[in-house]
Amino acid sequence: MSEKKKATKEKRAVPALERGLRILECLAESRSPLSFTDLQQQLAIPKASLVRLLMTLIENGYVMAIPEGRGYQLGMKILSLGSRLLDRLDIRMYARSFMQELMEQTGETIELSILDNGELLCIEKIEGSESIRLFTQIGSRYRTLHASAPGKVHLAYMPQQDFENFILENGLPRLTENTITDVNVLKLQLEQIRQIGVAFDDQERRLGVRRFASPIFDCNGKKIAAIDLAGPVFRLTLDRKQHFSELVKKTAQRISKQLGFAGGI
Repeated sequence: MSEKKKATKEKRAVPALERGLRILECLAESRSPLSFTDLQQQLAIPKASLVRLLMTLIENGYVMAIPEGRGYQLGMKILSLGSRLLDRLDIRMYARSFMQELMEQTGETIELSILDNGELLCIEKIEGSESIRLFTQIGSRYRTLHASAPGKVHLAYMPQQDFENFILENGLPRLTENTITDVNVLKLQLEQIRQIGVAFDDQERRLGVRRFASPIFDCNGKKIAAIDLAGPVFRLTLDRKQHFSELVKKTAQRISKQLGFAGGI
């Protein structure tokens, strides 16, 4: 960093605030409580300043002092702030650029869906660039989850009892000649989806249309949405099934990573 930039940064910085943030980051990176000496050695903050900063952070709930002098750890206020952030998280904002990139790679329509009251709800879309393409509407919803790739993703990560209740309530109605109507066949497909991270439907909801879908996970490893690629069968040919599967899965992984997910799909 040049001397000029360094001077500008120092001018803009608030030393006490910066030190306080460094304390929080240091505690966040440690798997166990840190003693006063640990913090002082790692952060090189003068003793008197560190005492004042820790007292302020403790009083406001951002740091917790472990009884009997066993050190310090992050307080519950941090968890509260994190929960509020997740409540306000707009997945569309994080996903849209990746959806756009996938559309440009394939020319096909890309959709983002969530499960809302037992229905598949489309919350974002990027229309394909091809002259013949699938048209879909944001806000469209349907309950026939078993008949589409994104619907199967949501079923695959549904708790077992919720899945049983869903099937009992909705059944497996036939929408085309390719629709799965045998619950055992469906269960085998859902198990495969959990294993490989990709769902596929071959004209199961609408003749002439194929879809590929993958789950999107949040920082807690919870499935929160599904992204899918949809297009006509003459372009989404079966000999390119692996290619499209990998593209959709990679896009879902990138979005999940943006949301803080550290695991694998």
